[in-house]
Amino acid sequence: MLKFLISKIYFVFLACSSITEKPATISNSNDLDTVQKINKNTVSKNKELSDTKPKNKVEFITIDNLDITTKDLGFFDSKQADIACQKLGDGWRLPTEGELNVIYEQNDKLGTFKTNYYLGLGYEPDAYNENGDVKMFLRISIINGEVVMLQSDQELFSVYGVRAVRDHKL
Repeated sequence: MLKFLISKIYFVFLACSSITEKPATISNSNDLDTVQKINKNTVSKNKELSDTKPKNKVEFITIDNLDITTKDLGFFDSKQADIACQKLGDGWRLPTEGELNVIYEQNDKLGTFKTNYYLGLGYEPDAYNENGDVKMFLRISIINGEVVMLQSDQELFSVYGVRAVRDHKL
């Protein structure tokens, strides 16, 4: 029985190792021309495929010169939320405390909210910091509009909804 099992494992090993592609050897200039043509066609096909991918379009509405996304970006912790907004490009960022209040007050115009808590970002003056200000993450409740500063590691590393904002571009 053990011999049978070992032979099966060996057979599977041989079958898997024969699947890997081996590099082509080029013996003359005709072979080289053929390989270059194949590579050129592959590159142009890949370029065509990448050009047909849809562009990442951000849906938003404008309220008082503030663009606000109408869909959640997803669920992120404080560090990842800031990065997710920046990846949108074009000035998108986490909302300030005042902008979180606008989101709460106008939530009926902003589509469906998938969670109760959303992240924001603020800065607090700090006399001991050589850069001047300290970044602080905020959380708003879409249910009652309460804004709190995230302080504990548990709060900072929990996940919350994100609605990105930017200053309206004319």
